[in-house]
Amino acid sequence: MSNDATILYYSSNKEAPEFEDRIIADLIKKSGGLPIISVTQKPMDLGKNICVGNVGASGFNMCKQILFGCMNTTTDFIISAEADCVYPEDYFTFRPKRLDVCYRNTNIAVLKYKQGFYKKDSSTFAQIIGREFYIKRLQKLFSIKPDHPMWDASLKSWPKAWGKKFMDEFEYFETKYPCVSFKTNKGMRRHTNTYGEELMELPGWGTVSEFRKQYEIN
Repeated sequence: MSNDATILYYSSNKEAPEFEDRIIADLIKKSGGLPIISVTQKPMDLGKNICVGNVGASGFNMCKQILFGCMNTTTDFIISAEADCVYPEDYFTFRPKRLDVCYRNTNIAVLKYKQGFYKKDSSTFAQIIGREFYIKRLQKLFSIKPDHPMWDASLKSWPKAWGKKFMDEFEYFETKYPCVSFKTNKGMRRHTNTYGEELMELPGWGTVSEFRKQYEIN
């Protein structure tokens, strides 16, 4: 595989360190040797690491971390990887046809706190975007209020808090097995929008109990 994409791992480091270590081990195993840049709030030994300090968890700060990551790599595409998510191998092999639009995976699920799996439409945790387009879009959003502080932990729902959309257009792709987000009760948001009935098993991942045991989630 050509190195035309970089995995951008970003974290506020609020999850239990042992849990995040297992997430990272799974990411490295599945990623096929792609370069990784990590932008975190505590120093981490993961690819090229940029530590921004304990600035707090918010949508605003997350996007600022993403911007720093994009500006510190040179590949055509950015593949998102979050600190409370696991991914199938083919998530890292898909390449969009366009560099000027956000591509989101439609095969995603959420393991809810003390519950089972639920399906979700799409999310920032499972998307691939042209790097230069991503930079320009984020810079445009941040430029709305140029005198705003560098970091703001209060803006959880940014850029909606400023009346703006994250992206105006999306394309979609689908992996064979779902990308899965954990709701551990430690992340920025305890709840997320899902649909359908509770699932006790996911293709490629096994049962809820097997999945929780693998990542040691109580």
